[in-house]
Amino acid sequence: MKRLSIISITYNNFEGLSKTIALFQSHNFQSEIELVIVDGGSKDETRDFLKNQDLTDNWVSEPDKGIYDAMNKGLKMANGAYVWFLNAGDYAFGIESIKLVLDSLAMAPDAIYGETMLVDSLGIEIGTRSEQTTRKLPEILTWTSFKQGMNVGHQAFIIKKSLALPYDTQWKHVADIDWMIRCLKNCKKVINLNSIIVNFTLDGHSTIHRKESNIERYRVLKSHYGIVSNIWNHFLIGLRHFLN
Repeated sequence: MKRLSIISITYNNFEGLSKTIALFQSHNFQSEIELVIVDGGSKDETRDFLKNQDLTDNWVSEPDKGIYDAMNKGLKMANGAYVWFLNAGDYAFGIESIKLVLDSLAMAPDAIYGETMLVDSLGIEIGTRSEQTTRKLPEILTWTSFKQGMNVGHQAFIIKKSLALPYDTQWKHVADIDWMIRCLKNCKKVINLNSIIVNFTLDGHSTIHRKESNIERYRVLKSHYGIVSNIWNHFLIGLRHFLN
């Protein structure tokens, strides 16, 4: 069994997928890392590329029911001891970041996490998630850490495959925060890498679907933390945005 499965979901985004896998093409991690690529039946050059590359034979190109359905498919395909979701367009912060992740897994954590660098479509750094949003990376991460919203990037969270639950596909926009909360409920040893480990490419999805995402987030957090706590915490979320 390889130490880590990188799961990448893509659809008509060959350029983004190329960025995601570039570091793994240029360096030999094949003895420790497995690439799992789930393509939703792209009409661009993605499928032809997958058929002719020799990086991985663990890929599929077929229609799915949405991003979280595709993530569940990738989770089932993964064979590594740990899983790291890097969707097309998102990529490791650098070779040293990958080595840091691999070294930390030797300590047998249930999960690890780190900071996210936000970048634009050209790869130009905008700033870390903690710097550019009102949600700061927590020193200690537990399932209660998300009461006031997501403060760890989904792309900067790596978990044991045995503890990685399926995504709840009833959520169309925020199944990632629900997934992280549910997974963390089963985690005892969670390591903060105290380092930037991933680049997250801003694509406008959260802005376009902001209203729907906010409604879903409220429902997700209520299901985990209760209605009274959730009302209070959403008041604090609104106050935090107002003050910033």
